[in-house]
Amino acid sequence: MKQKAAKRETTQVPIDDKLNQYAASQVATAQRQFLGATMNMGVRLAVTVVVPIVLGVKIDEHFHTTPSFTLLGVMIAAVAGSVAVWSTIKEVNKEQADEEASHKPKGRVKRAK
Repeated sequence: MKQKAAKRETTQVPIDDKLNQYAASQVATAQRQFLGATMNMGVRLAVTVVVPIVLGVKIDEHFHTTPSFTLLGVMIAAVAGSVAVWSTIKEVNKEQADEEASHKPKGRVKRAK
């Protein structure tokens, strides 16, 4: 015998407006943090990479020592760029931790038995 599959009715549960507003504010906050961190890291990398290399090239031109100071500038740029990325990541992590801490309930929460 063939049995007909029972039709499943799906109902949509309305989401509370406050929950929608909270979710939208969290998304907006995350987007602002991402954009700010990206711009911050871009500026830091540009400065920490371009400045040592340009200085190395200019010093090489002045003293007629073609690759020496340019290579030194590249090495300094690599280290400074790594430090810039590392410090930006640490700042973003700290901001996220502070944001999460501000949303946690204060005091003890009683568990249901």
